[in-house]
Amino acid sequence: MNQRIDIFREDFLQSIFGAAEAQEDFLESAFVEQYAKELEESGEIDDEVQLSHWSQRGIKVDAYSYNEDEGILNLFISVFATNLEEKSLTQTAVDQAFNRLKGFFTQAYSKYYYSQLEEATSVYDLAYTIHKNKKNISKVKFYLLSNKILNDKVNAIQSYENDEIEFSFHIWDISRLFRMDSSNQKKEEILINFEEISSEPIYCLPAHLNTDEYQSYLLVVPGTLLAGLYGKYGARLLEQNVRTFLQARGKVNKGLRNTIINQPEKFFAYNNGLTTTAEAIEIEPTENGLRLKSLKNLQIVNGGQTTASIYNAMKKDKAQLDHLFVQMKLTIVKPEEAEELVPKISEYANTQNNVNAADFFSNHPFHVRIEDFSRRIYAPATDGGHKQTKWFYERARGQYLDAQVNKTEAERKRFQLEYPKRQLFTKTDLSKFENVWQDIPHIVAQGAQNSFVKYASDIGKRWEKSDIAYNEHYFKTAIAKAIIFKTTETLISEAYWYDGGYRAQTVAYTIGYLDYAIKQQNKFFDFLTVWNKQSVSNATVEALKLISKAVYDELTNPPSGIANISQWAKKEGCWHSMKKLSVDLPNSFFIELIDTEEAKEDVKEAKKVQRIDNGIEAQKLVFKIAEQGKWCEIKKFGIDNEMLTEQEVELMEIACSIPNKIPSEKQSLKIIHTFHNLEDIGLSV
Repeated sequence: MNQRIDIFREDFLQSIFGAAEAQEDFLESAFVEQYAKELEESGEIDDEVQLSHWSQRGIKVDAYSYNEDEGILNLFISVFATNLEEKSLTQTAVDQAFNRLKGFFTQAYSKYYYSQLEEATSVYDLAYTIHKNKKNISKVKFYLLSNKILNDKVNAIQSYENDEIEFSFHIWDISRLFRMDSSNQKKEEILINFEEISSEPIYCLPAHLNTDEYQSYLLVVPGTLLAGLYGKYGARLLEQNVRTFLQARGKVNKGLRNTIINQPEKFFAYNNGLTTTAEAIEIEPTENGLRLKSLKNLQIVNGGQTTASIYNAMKKDKAQLDHLFVQMKLTIVKPEEAEELVPKISEYANTQNNVNAADFFSNHPFHVRIEDFSRRIYAPATDGGHKQTKWFYERARGQYLDAQVNKTEAERKRFQLEYPKRQLFTKTDLSKFENVWQDIPHIVAQGAQNSFVKYASDIGKRWEKSDIAYNEHYFKTAIAKAIIFKTTETLISEAYWYDGGYRAQTVAYTIGYLDYAIKQQNKFFDFLTVWNKQSVSNATVEALKLISKAVYDELTNPPSGIANISQWAKKEGCWHSMKKLSVDLPNSFFIELIDTEEAKEDVKEAKKVQRIDNGIEAQKLVFKIAEQGKWCEIKKFGIDNEMLTEQEVELMEIACSIPNKIPSEKQSLKIIHTFHNLEDIGLSV
C-alpha cells in the first residue's frame, strides 16, 4: 500500500508540474486547482471553487467556494511540497495553516477588510462576499490541502460553533486523496451510526417479506436527525441523482417552509416523504421491533427539496423541529447494482421533474459510447512524428488510475504514452468544452456541477429522440473543442495583461464570443481541421488573444453597482454585456471558416455511418440472444403481458426463427427496442 501511495504521490506531483508548465501557472495555483477539481468531482464540494491566493503575515487563503442558498462557506489553504522528500505533514504545519486560514476569515468577517484589497481581484471578491453575507453564513469549513502524508501523531481539530456559525476543519493529505481515488465508489464512504447521533432509537419495518432479491424498509425519521445529516454531508447525500440535486438546488418551496415553521406536527401528514437507498444496513431485533443501528452510503434519490428545506428552515428561520417527522422508504442496493437500480428507483418514485433520471449516471449509454470512442480512435500524430495517441475519457472517477493498476513499470509507461495525462478528460470537462459553444458561457461560469447538470439534461433529451448524432464525428469535434479550450487557458495565462484571477470565466466567455462572432457570419468553425492537426491554427490563436483581452477588460470592469465579479460572471446579463463587445477579428480567421451547409453535410454523413453501426450492433445482440434460445420465451412474456403490437409479434417470430430467417439491421433495431421495453416491465433473461 505504501508503495502505491508513493507512486500516486509522484504521479500527482508530476501532473501538477505538467499543468503548471502547460498553463504558465504557478505550481501552488496549479496544485490547488487540481485538488479542488478532485474534490468537486467526488462530490465533497458541490460549488465551483474559486482560486483566491492571498497571504500576508499571519494570514493566508488559496481558494474558496460559497453556497448562498445554504450559507456554507468553504475556505482552502494549501501545504504543498515540490520535493518528494518533504513527506510528513506535521502537527505544527497543520496548526499554522489553519491558524492563517482562520486569520483571514476573522479579518474579512469582522472588519471592512475588503476595502484594503485591490478591486478586480478574486480575494477582494471573497472578502466582500464574507462581509456582505455575514448574516447568511451559518457554516464555515476550513480545508487544508496537501500532497504530504499526514503524520499519525497529528490530533484532529475539533469542530465548534458560536451563536451564529459552525466551524469545522478538514485535512486532505495525499493518502486520503489516494484512498478516495482507488476505492470502488470513487468517493469517500458515508457511514452513519444512528446509535451515536440519535438520542432516540430509530425503528424500521421490513417491507421485503418472502423475497431474498432485495431488502426494503419503512422508517419514520425525526426532522432534527434529517437536518443534522444534511448539515454534515450536504449534497453528498444527493450526488447519485441529478433530479434530486436539482430539487435541492431550486428555491425552497414556500408551502414546505410554512408547514415546517408553523405546523411541524402536520408535516408527516402533508409530505410524501423520502425515497432512499443504502449499500448496507445494520439492524437489531428488540421487543419494540427492528432497531436501526447503521447505514452505509445513504442516498436520497427522491426528496432532496424536502431535506434541504428542513435544513434551511432550521438554520435560517430557527424552526423548531422537535415535532416534525418524515416518512422514509429505504432500499438496500448492492454497490455493483447501484448504477443500474438507483436511476430506476428514482425515475419511478418521481415523475414531476422532466430531467432524465439516468443522465447523471456514468453507465448511461452516451457516456459508454464516448468511452468506447476514446479507447479505439487514435488522434493523428503531431509534430511530424509517427506516434499516435488517444484521448482518455473518464466516465467514472478513477478509471485512468484503475487502468494502470497491476501493470509493470514498463507497461505503465507504455500506457501513459498511449494515453498522455494531458489528454485525460472527465464528464464535467466535456460539459464545459461543449457548453461554451452553446450560447451559455454564463452556465459554465457557474461551475462544473451546474455546467454538467445542464449538459446532462440536454443530452438526455436529445438521446431519447435519437442517438445517432453521437458518433465518431461528434467525438472528434468534442476533442477539437477540448484543444481550443485548453489552448485558450494557456493563452490567457501567458498574456502580458493577465494578472491572475477569473481565468475560468475569461476562457468561457472568450470561446462563447468566438462562437457568437462565427454565427454572425452565418459560418461554421472547422473543428475537423483542429482534430486532424491536434492544434489550433495561428489565425484562431490570434482571434482568441484579441477576444480574451476584451473579455477580461469587460469582466474586471463590471457595470456600476456590481462589486462581486465572480457572481456577475454567472449571470445571463453578463453574457448579454459580452455580446455587445466589438472585437476586430483578423480576416485570416474568417477565411478559415467553412460554410454551414458543408458542416451539415459532414454531420449528416456521420449520422448515416452511426445508424449503420447501431444496426450492426443490434443484429449482433439479436443473434447472441438467439444462440441462447431465448426469443420464444421473450415473445411469450410480451404476449402474456399484452405489451406487443401486431408488428412486434411478427418481428419476434422472425427472431424465434433464426437461423431459418434472418432479421435485417432495421428489423433488429426494432426487435432490440421491444426487448428493452419488456425489460422495463420485469423481463429477465
